[in-house]
Amino acid sequence: MSALKKLVEILNNKAKKWDEKNDFRIPKLWDSFGYDGLEKKENNDGTVSVNPYKFVARAAEKAVLCYQKEGVDYLQPLSKILSQDKSISKKIYSNWIEKSSVYGMQIRTFSAWDHDGNKKLELENSFGLKDTGTFIKTIALLPLIKKMGFDAIYTLPITKNSTRYKKGEMGSPYAVKNFFELDPVLYDPMADELSIDEQFKALIEACHILGIRFIIDIIPRTSARDSDFILEHPDWFYWIKMEDLKDYGPPKLTLIKEFTKANEENIELIYKDPAVQKHIKKFVPSPDKFAPQKWQSIKERCKKNKNLDFFELIEKEIGITTAPAFSDCLNDPQPPWTDVTYLRLYLDHPVQSAKYVNESQPPYILFDVIRGNIFKGKKPNEELWEKISNIIVHYQENFGIDGARIDMGHALPKELENMIISNARKVDPEFCFIAEELSMDAHKKAKESGYDMIIGDLWAREPRYYQGTLKKVLDILLQLDVPVFAACEIPDSPRAASRLGKREFSRFATILNLFLPNSVPFVTCGQEVYEVQPMNLGLDPQPDGKFMLPKSDPFYGKLAFFDKYALHWTNQGADEMIALIEEVSRIRKEYLCFISKENFFKIPYNSKFVLAFGYRLFNEHVKHYLIIVANADILRKRKVSLNLIKAGLFDVGKGSQIECLYSLKGDKNHMYDFPHLTVDMETLDIKILKIK
Repeated sequence: MSALKKLVEILNNKAKKWDEKNDFRIPKLWDSFGYDGLEKKENNDGTVSVNPYKFVARAAEKAVLCYQKEGVDYLQPLSKILSQDKSISKKIYSNWIEKSSVYGMQIRTFSAWDHDGNKKLELENSFGLKDTGTFIKTIALLPLIKKMGFDAIYTLPITKNSTRYKKGEMGSPYAVKNFFELDPVLYDPMADELSIDEQFKALIEACHILGIRFIIDIIPRTSARDSDFILEHPDWFYWIKMEDLKDYGPPKLTLIKEFTKANEENIELIYKDPAVQKHIKKFVPSPDKFAPQKWQSIKERCKKNKNLDFFELIEKEIGITTAPAFSDCLNDPQPPWTDVTYLRLYLDHPVQSAKYVNESQPPYILFDVIRGNIFKGKKPNEELWEKISNIIVHYQENFGIDGARIDMGHALPKELENMIISNARKVDPEFCFIAEELSMDAHKKAKESGYDMIIGDLWAREPRYYQGTLKKVLDILLQLDVPVFAACEIPDSPRAASRLGKREFSRFATILNLFLPNSVPFVTCGQEVYEVQPMNLGLDPQPDGKFMLPKSDPFYGKLAFFDKYALHWTNQGADEMIALIEEVSRIRKEYLCFISKENFFKIPYNSKFVLAFGYRLFNEHVKHYLIIVANADILRKRKVSLNLIKAGLFDVGKGSQIECLYSLKGDKNHMYDFPHLTVDMETLDIKILKIK
């Protein structure tokens, strides 16, 4: 029996024992499939009271398992599942991600809710269940994701993270304690008969049944400071004395003033800097060499008693700790990242830097060491490389994931990066890799390295639409060798609904992103309900960005990356935004096979705020055109008259029929006087038209 069917059986059995008098609340928006439990009760706060066991079971039965095909193993990549389906015609594009629409989420936030209404998010609420998000509760929300038109999910790290030096209430998902274990916070007591691995398998099966691919985030350059690797491999890390921790940080250079990175030209000056010389003297050998007898004692005790905290013993009995990581940029004002450290990729110092340090110098973290792609040693840490290069393989072989984003992949030695990519592609030739490249300029390098797409920086460009720069975006996108995320926000950036134009901008950009060329539509969880609080302050932070919510809000000042946080599913107007995404996604899907660089054309118009472009809908039977007109002006309405002949649409004539498929502001009126198509555009308005 599949993990998903086991889950449904367990939940249905437990549902019978649920006291229907209990008031277990979920957001009304979660019920996208028509839950029919007799105990269902709508409340006046945008929530619905349900039997939680029955709710998840019904979601799986009514909206997932009904699409399951007999004899199909859904715990394999969707590409393999589809390749075995003879009813599906051969694809006409090179990488599946090119035609995907991606929903990004942090699971512990996405399916979180204050179910017992006590104004807290608890790991164990008054019903003995979790308020925070879990794999199982996320299954119940898959029908909503599918309804909005998404066919891929990208998750922030789902691996076991550390809480020792945690930031916030929960700690960062990027402080990975064990690459090969799932985060126990995502385990759901609703199905305590299933292990966390089985619960995750049920989620993957549900995704694949619905035709949704699953993309994970891996972090091969850093790990939690108390990584599980330490007990067996203390030499894979960098160590300092506990007494030096209080004033530890990136050395503030005096010989170099600019904000830059270590390179061949400045490396000698870096090592001559007094601050650097003082910094590297803080590093000591790993505990097995620093205090061999104490280390052996700690190892033996921890092997006998699994409840002992080996890292606490190292710090207390040996007096050393792993060195916190920091940015690879010289003179970066960021403080050290207290919850993570770098993994030691080479067993010797970088070749370019070795001449500047004493032969007895213990391993150390510095701006050059961080950049393993440029500053390499002669002795690769082969055992560690083997571990790192098989993280993805572990999740492929055990769960059937479809893709991965490599965090800080640009800082890995090229040889290690190649190992990671080639190992995964041996398991699944169509496995998708997303590069953490936030500059469009990196598109060629990403393509050459084997990536299928990059993050890009549309999330920073689009909110600056009021500068009239969106028109240039079209030219940039067409020149890229790989697609980018068409996103007006990402997990590290401010929210679209908090930018200039607020909800109006969020709606405008969300629709536009479904049709931009050479890009992959991306929506961050919460975007569909007008979330204003950022998940993290990492990129393009706003003044007071951490405090976008009113002080009365229970999540005021909290960040989903680090704290217990639930999306504002009951926001007024959220249902309209979801309906908007659903409607426009349906139009995109209808013409998806034609949305490509090859079919793209621009329609000239003399305004930096008006974007007019489209796609040729040509096949052996018809020659139609899809046209998108957007007014990226928040101040002025416009009557836009487009000359179709100047756009090269020579098949269009006086008898051509023009239909407005969608208008953001509701007015579908247009006038066609060959060769001119005229439309009235409100501020931040979009119209989608079809010419027959």
